[in-house]
Amino acid sequence: MMKLFRIINVTFLLGSTAVILVLISLFTPLFSQVIVYVFTLLPLPKVPAIAKHSPPTAYVVLGGGLTNDRNNQTILNPYSLNRARTAASAYHDLPLPIVLSGAEAPWLGQWLIEHGIDGLISENASMNTCENARFTAKRIPLHHVYLITDSYHMARARRQFALNGINSTPLNAPLPVNRDWMKPAQNLSHSRRAVYEIAAYLRDVIRPQVDCRHAKDMTTQQLLTPRGNVPKTPDE
Repeated sequence: MMKLFRIINVTFLLGSTAVILVLISLFTPLFSQVIVYVFTLLPLPKVPAIAKHSPPTAYVVLGGGLTNDRNNQTILNPYSLNRARTAASAYHDLPLPIVLSGAEAPWLGQWLIEHGIDGLISENASMNTCENARFTAKRIPLHHVYLITDSYHMARARRQFALNGINSTPLNAPLPVNRDWMKPAQNLSHSRRAVYEIAAYLRDVIRPQVDCRHAKDMTTQQLLTPRGNVPKTPDE
């Protein structure tokens, strides 16, 4: 009986220590860096052979939300803005067509045009990652793309595109705040983003979204028309 109590005490001590260490790590860069690394190891659904062996032929930029400026005008939020900047930088290094996906597409397009990039392709109707993939696949035939979103969202987004037959090479856009060992609040922001994406990824695998519309039910005109109220938070 004493041996059993010792085992229970040791197990409780180890478990409590592990929980405390995880909670502390949320305020450091360590937790989010580990999660991003784990995301890169997750397997993707199989894509057609032509998608697997073709080079990327376009950039696909996923919207990250909108916000309002001081004049109450709709503008890109910091997540979307960083994705637009990443697309512009990549385009100037290697000009390829840019596909903008999400209700934020008109604002992403305006920003890119203002920075010397035109000939953009948009689908404005998607309201979540699942629809990003489905509607992009319907909007333009693609086999392999450079996918632009943030590093936390990337694994989930790549999985959805693979499910729709599109291979992807990730181009990670930075989050609005950097990791910094001396700034716990900023690290916690990264940790919250990482925890959300863990939950969202598991949801997509275990119980796919019921609010993801099918591409076959959408017309081309509908894909060009934003749906509902534009979200003001990172793309969910």
